[in-house]
Amino acid sequence: MLESIPGKVFVVGVVLLIAFVSYSSQLVLFIPAYGGWNYTSLTTLLPLNLLVGMVFYNYYLSVTTDPGKIPVHWEPPSSLVVSKEITSEGITGPRYCKSCNVYKPPRSHHCRYCGRCVLKMDHHCPWIDNCVGYDNYGHFMRFIIYADIACSYVILLLIGRVRAIMDAIRHFQFDAEPDTTQIVFMVLNFVLAFIVVFCVGILTCYQLYCMSKNQTNIESWERGKVEGLVKRGKIPPVNYPFDIGFYRNLCEVFGQNPLTWLWPKKMQGDGLSFPVTPETDPRLPYYWPPRDPDDLRPSIFSSRYKRRLEAQRLLAEDPDAVLEESDGYYDSGSFVSDSEAEYSIEDEEEGMRHLVNNRLYDLSGTYFDDTPPTGQHRRNTHGPAMDDSLSSDSDTIPLSTFASKKKIPSSKED
Repeated sequence: MLESIPGKVFVVGVVLLIAFVSYSSQLVLFIPAYGGWNYTSLTTLLPLNLLVGMVFYNYYLSVTTDPGKIPVHWEPPSSLVVSKEITSEGITGPRYCKSCNVYKPPRSHHCRYCGRCVLKMDHHCPWIDNCVGYDNYGHFMRFIIYADIACSYVILLLIGRVRAIMDAIRHFQFDAEPDTTQIVFMVLNFVLAFIVVFCVGILTCYQLYCMSKNQTNIESWERGKVEGLVKRGKIPPVNYPFDIGFYRNLCEVFGQNPLTWLWPKKMQGDGLSFPVTPETDPRLPYYWPPRDPDDLRPSIFSSRYKRRLEAQRLLAEDPDAVLEESDGYYDSGSFVSDSEAEYSIEDEEEGMRHLVNNRLYDLSGTYFDDTPPTGQHRRNTHGPAMDDSLSSDSDTIPLSTFASKKKIPSSKED
């Protein structure tokens, strides 16, 4: 039902709600109670108006700031390789969006409402008619925090006003009784402010919890699914790579200076690479999250299974036939992965097998390289995910093309 309502309707509704609660309470209730504009009213209402100003400004930034676009022609580092051992444990190749026809950087997902992939996508919020992503996540967090504080301040002022009225009545000062209009606005403001504090407060608490873990809403769901796979013995234990500590996790969104955490500012960084936990394979952010190995096996109803049967038939007729197969790893980026996703892990292994010799990978997040030490291999265990076999200048080198044509020996087992 909400999907049928234009997003601009939600934006207008939010603006009107903020304006009604903040200004009607002052004009109808508080200013008359303080006897107009004087020192008491200024010192009491100035903090409220400053809070309301921050609510409006951060809301404007949340609505108008692009959440983050994937740069044109961006590709993962060319050293990202998937071995058969990794594939059997749920780790697939770099994620690719079939809708946008682009590789997806770490933590990026496709939004079906916006019709494109978003960097570090948290969720699509109808109340801002925009996705919450890398570039506007800080603005969104400041908006809901200031909204909670401002509405809580209004509630405190309303409670103080009610207490003043009750005290006046107890002292037989009946001229202090509010008129009908004031009573109506008092009830409306209290109800609306309480609803905002309750609903937005729950959202704020959950978002702060996710921030403390350095995870988005989508990644929170993914971590739960991965934990379920581990409990069922589908995959070995795997560490979430982006949780770098409580304080550093908050700095990733609010900035490095705690004194300016609530001051509007642009996000630092490009949204393409992120700090990871120590001893983490720099390739793991591009693979996260691990998938159920059963989902990587073609069912008898899948197109891949039918193509494989057709390939077996053609090979039986002509052992020297050259067959074409060009499936790659696909991740829709939505909350629920496609049950009919197509994979061709063997193609990826054939195309880049020479890069995985003597390499081991531990799903606990530790990367081992048994090759002799040379100047061509480097590791970055404390900074953003980097290419472990190429220099930083080669991070944009395209992946080796998945073998679109290959000659399948007649002795190959299926």
